[in-house]
Amino acid sequence: MSLTRRKDGRWCKSKTINGKKVFFYSSQPTERKAAKDIENQMLAYTEQEEIGKSLKEVAYEWKEDHYKTIQYQTAFRYNSYVERFINYFADKYIKEITAEQIELFYNGMVIDGFSSKTIKDQAGIVKMIMRYALIKRYIEVDVSQYITPPKGKAKQERQPLTPDEIRRVQSDIFSDFGKIAYFLLYTGLRKGELLALTYKDIDLKNNLITINKSVEYVGNTPRIKQPKTASGIRKVPLPDILIPIVKCKHSKSDIVFSQNGEIMTKSYFSAEWKRYCKRLGINVTAHQFRHTYATMLFEWDISEKDAQTILGHADISTTHNIYTHISESRIIQTTKNINDKIKSCQKVVKSI
Repeated sequence: MSLTRRKDGRWCKSKTINGKKVFFYSSQPTERKAAKDIENQMLAYTEQEEIGKSLKEVAYEWKEDHYKTIQYQTAFRYNSYVERFINYFADKYIKEITAEQIELFYNGMVIDGFSSKTIKDQAGIVKMIMRYALIKRYIEVDVSQYITPPKGKAKQERQPLTPDEIRRVQSDIFSDFGKIAYFLLYTGLRKGELLALTYKDIDLKNNLITINKSVEYVGNTPRIKQPKTASGIRKVPLPDILIPIVKCKHSKSDIVFSQNGEIMTKSYFSAEWKRYCKRLGINVTAHQFRHTYATMLFEWDISEKDAQTILGHADISTTHNIYTHISESRIIQTTKNINDKIKSCQKVVKSI
């Protein structure tokens, strides 16, 4: 197709490249100069098409497309994986990335001390980006599918509070965060569920708490979200020892645990939690209280199925894994007790 002159004075020519019709424009004063200019543009465009897009371009394009379908907190968690992938390959074009290079990327994470779960999650993000590139025809082969992520550092099991830590929590139930810790200890709620709790969710007649929402953070700002799964909507037992806390309403706000009548900001909760732990001489996370509660359920002979319902686990295997871990810990302690008894018996025999 020859050049055409547009009403705005620019010269225009179209060309089909890789099955796509592309238009090129030039503002050169004469047709001859415009033809030369457009010819150079076509050459540069064809070369760029051969090289393709950089990994960074594709990753950000994938983010814009995929993040529309997931929750904010999930997207926030994905960000570190996406940036780690981009930073490792710098400005490399996605067509240039090989299976061997991706394997080296994972092995580097092992050397850096990342856990098996983190490496597996990283591989999941890599595969999603590479699959997106394949669908968009930015690459002809998804090389990431050939790589099995290596095992990293063993995952550290969440530890329940020690008996001493529990006693310290029990000794301080009158401060604002003392009440929060005490409530977490005997309900097993997630932090977000606790912060979203309203007085309307408390059934004092039947001693039940209705969990139907949670708090998530966009930066520092809290917002209410619905549970990810149906199991997140549930009834949780309200022990008698917690009733004085929920009956003691000091503000007009309907939020049980608030910051000046509003949902706590992320920074406020973090600062106050650190201050609370420092004052009690403990170093624990809010989630450790949930694990402690699960341990208590096991020790109180609450069935796995009932514990699953109370804790809001979508999969019974999650509850089972916790119960199994606690059971193994108990066996280890039992073994120690047996050894101690045997040793004491041996001392008696020797004395005889």
